[in-house]
Amino acid sequence: MKTIPATNLTSYDEVNTSLYELGKIESVLAKKEASMNEQIQKIKDKFNEQTAPEQAAKQAYENDIEGFLILHKNDFEKQRTKKLTHGTVGFRFGTPKVLNLSRKYNTKTVLELAKKLFKSKYVRTKEELNKDAILSDYASGKLTDDKVASFGSRIDKGEKMVIEIDWESLENK
Repeated sequence: MKTIPATNLTSYDEVNTSLYELGKIESVLAKKEASMNEQIQKIKDKFNEQTAPEQAAKQAYENDIEGFLILHKNDFEKQRTKKLTHGTVGFRFGTPKVLNLSRKYNTKTVLELAKKLFKSKYVRTKEELNKDAILSDYASGKLTDDKVASFGSRIDKGEKMVIEIDWESLENK
């Protein structure tokens, strides 16, 4: 069971006053956050401006090295990397993944062909609870809590507390 947090409030008038104060605090925090974000952006812009020549030079070196490696890719057939005095260069394989051969093969077509050629060896069938149907039947009354419990499940409605500030009422004060 969830514990009830301590409170100093004894009436809805006090809750309303607290909402007003909460709104004022949120407004101050939003302004300070906006100011902080503006300062951060100015620092990033200054950094980018100050390092533009270095960034361009870095990109040029990387492009030159990449071009050279592509031209000499056959040097990496036996060994995928070369250790040089000032670093290592080479080609690395990524994690293998299955992709469609071309645009003419969509997921449905690929599944049909895989089933036809290899039966179900490369096709997975996932069996799972139809939660949408359960929730629909529960909402319409066809399913009760007892019936849901009979197959080892329960319906959780998840209650969430709501605190919303009426910003228009704060502008009038």
